[in-house]
Amino acid sequence: LGMPSLRARIARHYRDAYGCTVESDRIVVTTGSSGGFILAFLSMFEPGDRVAVTVPGYPPYRHILTALGCEPVLIETTAETRHALSAEALLAEHRRKPLQGVLVASPANPTGTMMTREALTTLIAAAEGEGIRFISDEIYHGLDYAFPAVTAASLSDDVLVINSFSKYFCMTGWRVGWIVAPDVLVRPIERLQQNLSISVPTLSQ
Repeated sequence: LGMPSLRARIARHYRDAYGCTVESDRIVVTTGSSGGFILAFLSMFEPGDRVAVTVPGYPPYRHILTALGCEPVLIETTAETRHALSAEALLAEHRRKPLQGVLVASPANPTGTMMTREALTTLIAAAEGEGIRFISDEIYHGLDYAFPAVTAASLSDDVLVINSFSKYFCMTGWRVGWIVAPDVLVRPIERLQQNLSISVPTLSQ
């Protein structure tokens, strides 16, 4: 799960940066955010599950999902919606054919779009109301200029948050990221990581 001291310091970061209490027991240190996505997808989804991602969006989301046997469902966004995924668009796709998950980035790559607290709250509530698992990619937090970024971890204990030291902390080559996981997923993620990569390099941690 990562070095206890680092997990505790990440938990403190949530208190300092967001005024949000996240227990260190829910934090898993990962091999960058890329390792976090693999662990998240494997722990949350089964082959054939449909997971919504936005277009434009970060290509490895759909590539990793496809490699793991899931179906990435591309939901087109436009300038009129600030390239943000709306609850209405998510639910429309879910009604067309059920979704098992959705992944949202704020700030987003490549658009830079940030979701307001209200928009993110509405989207998470819509997803959870339909049993759609929610993943929040927050690796660009800190690189926000219009208003402070909101962590999904402050809005629900059932979302899974992925972050990394690569961007805001300028530590790309160290390959250290983290997951804030729902309690029920911590042990499954631990079992996956100890078999896939054993651990994140201790020197980097």
